[in-house]
Amino acid sequence: MSAMSTTGTGSRSKSLILTAMIFAVAMTFIDQTIVSIAAPKIQADLGLSASGMQWAINAYLLALAALFAFGGRLADTAGHRRMAVLGVIIFAGSSALCGLTPRGAGAEAWLVTFRVVQGAGGAIMFPAALAIVVETFDLHARGRALALFFGIAGGLTAVGPITGGYLLEWTWRAIFWTNVPIALIALALIARQVNSSR
Repeated sequence: MSAMSTTGTGSRSKSLILTAMIFAVAMTFIDQTIVSIAAPKIQADLGLSASGMQWAINAYLLALAALFAFGGRLADTAGHRRMAVLGVIIFAGSSALCGLTPRGAGAEAWLVTFRVVQGAGGAIMFPAALAIVVETFDLHARGRALALFFGIAGGLTAVGPITGGYLLEWTWRAIFWTNVPIALIALALIARQVNSSR
């Protein structure tokens, strides 16, 4: 029986699992809008072409969409918790590297490459997180849990432009670095649940 089984899992433990998964996928939702807000400053600072900046925005979404089904299959075969953790680490690591994009001739290739890696991390993380939520809650409570999962995580898409506006007052690089503390919170919550699981 899965360690995430509802049997013997207290409501507080379930809430921690749900919170951890929301924090994990929140990054993927926020990133869909926050980079678009910062695009003019990124383009000007790095000297990117218009098409290069467009690729930096779309590479993430393309990778996320293209690899999503593969991510789900990988989570089913390698383990949901393991893939959720791996996806969070990949996403946060590539976010940090996007924020460290150097100025110069290689800036465009660097940024687009790590945006693709970001999308791959999201594609690994999201299906695993969803599966964890589904198997944590029994049929009676599952509907409410999924409503919270998608409602809160999806609602955070609107946070992207607001957060981006504030962070741009400092530096555009912060829009990528902000994923790192969110990832650390998600990993800490996942670790806490792992320690308390049967």
